[in-house]
Amino acid sequence: MKKVLIDTDILSYYLFKEYPILKQNFENYLSSEGFVYIGRPTIFEIESGLKAKNAIIQLTKFYEFVKNQQFLEITAQSAQISSEMYAHLYQIGRHSGVNDLYLAGIAQANSLVICTNNEKEYDNIPNLEIINWMK
Repeated sequence: MKKVLIDTDILSYYLFKEYPILKQNFENYLSSEGFVYIGRPTIFEIESGLKAKNAIIQLTKFYEFVKNQQFLEITAQSAQISSEMYAHLYQIGRHSGVNDLYLAGIAQANSLVICTNNEKEYDNIPNLEIINWMK
């Protein structure tokens, strides 16, 4: 099984929505690997969104889940990869969100596959493997 970096949407859907296929895929992966990789930008996006909504119950659930996962930071190597992605997309007249570029850089720097349902944000990034557990 390829190792994955979980995108914000997948983690949020898994924790706070009911999508049976996602739940099955996510739990199969956890059973096999024992943890998922989560990038620091995903932690920021979910935590700040829940805090902005004052969603204390969901924030508690989030903290409980992530304490047993593996965090990946933005490093000099991943930031350089992300900046190259940004430059490439700029030159061809396309774009992706900043956090998506950070996550893509983290994934490539660590030889991981991005697990996302937001494929359009990542489709235009060369050499990035994507998997969608919602399908």
